[in-house]
Amino acid sequence: MTGSPTPTPTQAPLTVQVLQTAAALENLAVECYTAAAAMPLVTRGGGLLRDLVDRNRSHHAAHALAFNRALRGAGAARQTAVDARYAPIVRRRLARVTDPAALADLLTELENVNAQTCVRFATLCQDGRLRSLLVDTASVEAQHTAQLLIQRAFLDGGFGAEDAAPGLAQAAARTLPATAATAGIPYAAFPTAEASAINEGVVR
Repeated sequence: MTGSPTPTPTQAPLTVQVLQTAAALENLAVECYTAAAAMPLVTRGGGLLRDLVDRNRSHHAAHALAFNRALRGAGAARQTAVDARYAPIVRRRLARVTDPAALADLLTELENVNAQTCVRFATLCQDGRLRSLLVDTASVEAQHTAQLLIQRAFLDGGFGAEDAAPGLAQAAARTLPATAATAGIPYAAFPTAEASAINEGVVR
């Protein structure tokens, strides 16, 4: 997922910039998963995909709430908007999604951006509580990424979204895709190249 960063100079403290940007990304994730949950390919698909979409959406809503609570504690404005850099890209791609594989790919990219952003921001913060919040959030979103990559491997292996859940429960190990065991471990060291700019989501 790409987009042109257009950071605007701001005098907000680093902590506020980090929290508002992280919240904006979480808000976008909630919007994306909410739209995905309403898609026929999810509502009429297998329970595995529906459960994944619903669970991840609830996690992102909780993350956005946590970042906004931290902002309130810092005496700063809450961030209720979505990330302006990625929102147009995500919305365009969602409009073109017609199959579970394309949806999994989009959600994976979004999770990667969020996770890498939280990892990078954690390295910049001196406040221990904020670092812990960012690291905890990154770990959950890295888990989302791993699960989506595994889901994609099963789709590639012929386990469709409508039958993935019973297929996984009943299939003999020899019938599962060879990539299933490693698909969810894409990195030896977690990258941060896709992290958002620190002030990308600052409340203007």
